[in-house]
Amino acid sequence: MNNESKLGLFVLLLSLLGTFSTQAEKLPVEHFFKNYEFTHLTLSPDGKHLAAIAPLGDTRNLVVIERATNKAKAVTRLSKTDIAGYAWANNSRLIFYLEEDGNESLGMYAVNIDGSKSRVLAEAEKGITLVPRYTRMLDRLKQDDKHILVVNNKRRARYADVYKMNLYTGRMTREVTNPGKVEHWIADHAGQVKAAIENKLGPGGKELIYSLLYRADEKAAWEPVYEGKFGEEPVYPTGFAADNKTLYVLSAQGRDKAALLTFDPQTKQFGDPIFAHDRYDVTGPVLSETQHKLLAVHYATEKPQLHYIDEAYEALHRGIDQALPDTVNRIVDWTEDESLALVYSFSDRNPGVYYLLETDPVKLTYMFSVADRFKPEQLVDLDPIEYQARDGLTIQGYLAMPKGQKTGPVPLIVNPHGGPYGVRDHWGFNREVQFLANRGYAVLQVNFRGSGGYGHRFQRDAWKQWGLKMQDDLTDAVQWAIAEGIADPERVCIYGASYGGYAAMAGITLTPELYQCAINYVGVVDLEMLHSWDTRVKHDPDGTLAAWFHQAIGNPKDAADLKRLQQTSPIQLVERIKAPLMIVHGARDPRVEINQAYSLMNALDAHDKAYIKLIKNKEGHGFRREENRLQLYKMMDEFLQRYL
Repeated sequence: MNNESKLGLFVLLLSLLGTFSTQAEKLPVEHFFKNYEFTHLTLSPDGKHLAAIAPLGDTRNLVVIERATNKAKAVTRLSKTDIAGYAWANNSRLIFYLEEDGNESLGMYAVNIDGSKSRVLAEAEKGITLVPRYTRMLDRLKQDDKHILVVNNKRRARYADVYKMNLYTGRMTREVTNPGKVEHWIADHAGQVKAAIENKLGPGGKELIYSLLYRADEKAAWEPVYEGKFGEEPVYPTGFAADNKTLYVLSAQGRDKAALLTFDPQTKQFGDPIFAHDRYDVTGPVLSETQHKLLAVHYATEKPQLHYIDEAYEALHRGIDQALPDTVNRIVDWTEDESLALVYSFSDRNPGVYYLLETDPVKLTYMFSVADRFKPEQLVDLDPIEYQARDGLTIQGYLAMPKGQKTGPVPLIVNPHGGPYGVRDHWGFNREVQFLANRGYAVLQVNFRGSGGYGHRFQRDAWKQWGLKMQDDLTDAVQWAIAEGIADPERVCIYGASYGGYAAMAGITLTPELYQCAINYVGVVDLEMLHSWDTRVKHDPDGTLAAWFHQAIGNPKDAADLKRLQQTSPIQLVERIKAPLMIVHGARDPRVEINQAYSLMNALDAHDKAYIKLIKNKEGHGFRREENRLQLYKMMDEFLQRYL
């Protein structure tokens, strides 16, 4: 080989080396989807212990850590199911929740911090549940170490009562009987249940009425202090002010975007907005549990934001942000005396780190990483984007490009969120997005109309728009990505869960030329079937669920609505499908029944359409078990490699 040839080969090798160095190392599916090391870290009220959920074998268990020695002890040893959640009941005892194979029926259990005196307080319901039965803690009752307040719906499936429960025996005494159709209870700082939200039918039995109920004390009668029709500017109470009378509420009264303000139940008067944003909804207050004062207000633009109210809290938080400059930082838990707190720190390339915050003097100490295995340099940015829908409406979302790819065109996966109403995609760490980007795909998340956080009209504009404007927003997003040179038009896939699964099916039936493949994860395909399932006639004799469905999605008894529901139900359009399809569902799904998947497969078979499936008998609305989750994403990996 002459010198010129050697030089040419050397230049070629350098070029290839540069190309390879910008590409991401292909990480195994387990790297992304095996259980996290620690999640849901909390402090005991006195700060002497911490608790967390951590894997023990293949399942997630409850772990208690003694702060003085830093010794950890597993206080549960579950082998067939995961902890579904937990809370401190007092300084020495925790309550935790288990569900039965994904059916969302929550049972309540208790255990001491040393693992002793484990007790079933209320068992979960087994099998497939139309309306899941549950027991949930409402208030810790700080002055009573033996009891807590719980809500329980065993007497009436749709409308729970409030009980005082003994933490050691499980014995329950009914404290508040549901006065009608209350679906949400609010206790004041003393543990008295004084506010409630009721949904009921108005005159004529067709319109859904939202009602805020209040009583001055436990002896007073419940009185509606605010009422409005479903779809009007909503009012959501978020807690009591320090006087235990005034409520903090989120409301869009007289405006489009929800603001935080006060509401006096006795005079039925709203205060002036405490904080409002002209483009985004306010999402909730930050309240001191000890001083009962307002500290800050949450809202989200392209990224999570805080508006500060209390100067001392602002100074403390800005100090945290200065110490941790490249992450979003939130104080997520306090001790009862507020001398200690936990800070959760995260970003789009960091699933989260917990720090212990001491306030006197101020000191920040690293505690745990949620998942140490994730290295920021191996991950990609989640960039906010926006585009104009065909009718001129501005739609926002997020785009993740494959590692080393600043420009396209590249294969694209459109990933619509579930819900759909009131839910939105947020900036932050998303292991699905990181997994797909690691495989070389761009991932586009779209906050289509109906998504939460963008104001009242943005949600109202999505009523009865399944498969119509809501789907057009996704189609327009794909066209935008193609026009911007991001997406290869010959390699676009749509993947979503729940409503996102519906959107995936609508994509390949309403716009079959747009997508080369689709993944439907626990998605709806038949809107008439969804109506009969969601209204749950047996447990909804007064028709409030049906009234909601008729207003937001459609009424099959109305000829025009029925025609539209059929025209936008993918089950009716199976013959249009050209793209390969993957179907994933849990047999115990209480939200989208398994018959949606079975009906789809029957229709596909009848039209000789190819598909692959993954059905798990002991899963519900999304796979919880680690082994099933790993199987799902390995199958998805192979499916996308083959077709995208």
